[in-house]
Amino acid sequence: MKATFKVVFTPLLVCLAQSAMAQNALFDDIPIPAGFPQPSGKALGSLHLDAGVTAGLMTTNNVYRDSSHLSSEATQLALSSTLTSGGERHLIIGTLEHYSQDFRDNAYQDMDLDATRATVFGRFVTSELTNLRLLFIDEEDILGKTQSEQLNNFTSGLEHNQRVEAIFEIDNSRYFANVMARNDKVTSKTKSGFEDDALNRSERDYVLLGGRHFSWGKAFLFGGTQTLKYQSSSTPALAERNSDENRYGIGAEYQVDKFSGDVDIFRFTQRFKSARIPDIENAWVGSGRLNYAANDKLTLMFAANRRFHETNIPNSGGIFDENIFVGGALALSPNLYLRMGPSYNRTELQNTPVVIERYELDVELGWQINSHFEMIFMTNVFSQDAEHSGFSSFNAQQANSVLSLKYSL
Repeated sequence: MKATFKVVFTPLLVCLAQSAMAQNALFDDIPIPAGFPQPSGKALGSLHLDAGVTAGLMTTNNVYRDSSHLSSEATQLALSSTLTSGGERHLIIGTLEHYSQDFRDNAYQDMDLDATRATVFGRFVTSELTNLRLLFIDEEDILGKTQSEQLNNFTSGLEHNQRVEAIFEIDNSRYFANVMARNDKVTSKTKSGFEDDALNRSERDYVLLGGRHFSWGKAFLFGGTQTLKYQSSSTPALAERNSDENRYGIGAEYQVDKFSGDVDIFRFTQRFKSARIPDIENAWVGSGRLNYAANDKLTLMFAANRRFHETNIPNSGGIFDENIFVGGALALSPNLYLRMGPSYNRTELQNTPVVIERYELDVELGWQINSHFEMIFMTNVFSQDAEHSGFSSFNAQQANSVLSLKYSL
């Protein structure tokens, strides 16, 4: 599926284990209370190493997250490492992460998987007013976690993404501007050993952004283009989904007293090569997040977004999904914290009557045993329904729990 257009260009260093074990992406954004102890890593000369390993046991009453409601257990293992080099004129961060899942029941071998993510981010000061940022990502992500993936007939397997991104910025401490170029190459793979190339594609983005710093943060305007080309060896007709897109929008990052967050919203028009796929005219997407740090022990968060994904379904240009989340984190003691929050998701297949609604709750309890070991219990429950009777296979409920032990340097 097509990724949301991001305008706040910062390195994404989210632990793959956390993302895989927690199904709600917005839940992962809840900051752990500031007073809770965090691993310090290890200095290696001028470098700094952060590393960890997490082993867990998962139980679920709905392996495929659909109306089959098949239950099973699985073991999960995640490895993560980050190496940082910093100086007056450079910052280089490299990460390597791996996640594996193995179901006890051989009937669910298509859900057994191994996913790896490698990232290199560099920021280089090129003059008193300019800097250059480079990002290289080679990552695999689990398919079937969201309704948009399931609508595209992906219930298991991996999506492989290779990204190269460059940003050149001018900043005089009052005004700033940057230009970004990005190229993504995406392939989807199933666990049965063959490539399902219905959504294999390449994406190329160019974005111009300008803004101003304020006492409370910064605000900016941006505009850009995207070219999308499908690459299918088995289905040449998929080239009809090639498209060009223009978009423009606004955004901000802010911090006022105990409040902080960010927001971006933009409109886009996407025109397809095929006349059988209706163009998308002046649609809007975006995201917003508001954090309230009451004290060192309590943090509250509200987040909402509307995103767009590509689809392989005939006569539809894509899938829109809307998410609303409210949650918080509480330090119950110096070494025990609780994170939890409910969310609502609405997924709509463009140019069709298909709508899927999901109500979800995530809970995480973390216990810092000592400076290196942490025990984590996570639970995710949801109930979803499709408004169209022809999609009753999406009427489903799930209860999913993971108990894991994490070691960090």
